[in-house]
Amino acid sequence: MRKKLQTILKLIADELPGYQSAAVVTIDDGLSVAEFSTNPQMDTEAAAAYLASIVKSNAKAIKLITGNQQTEDILVTTDQSYYLIRNFPNQPVFVFLMTRRGEWMGKARMMLQDYMPKINEILNEYFTMSDD
Repeated sequence: MRKKLQTILKLIADELPGYQSAAVVTIDDGLSVAEFSTNPQMDTEAAAAYLASIVKSNAKAIKLITGNQQTEDILVTTDQSYYLIRNFPNQPVFVFLMTRRGEWMGKARMMLQDYMPKINEILNEYFTMSDD
């Protein structure tokens, strides 16, 4: 599963010039299931762990504010980077994509949306096998 997911993350990197790092991350513990980085200074696993706390607190806040609405994505903006976080409905994971600040975020969102079905298919295979 890890290699299949890393292949998809690499495909995104190849198509997105501002790509720096991405990972598929478990929400509960913040562990990276798969990651791919083009930025040698980026500690993708550490970022995954910290971003998991953002995902969890966002879910609590959204539930309090809007009731049953689902978060589609979360955007964290710094002076140098964007972190786009997408939740997977009915999966205990999220994916984050880190790009340089100048990257076109519409394209980044579209790419994640386009690759989510394939990532979800791989996750479904894994979690179905884990239940046996």
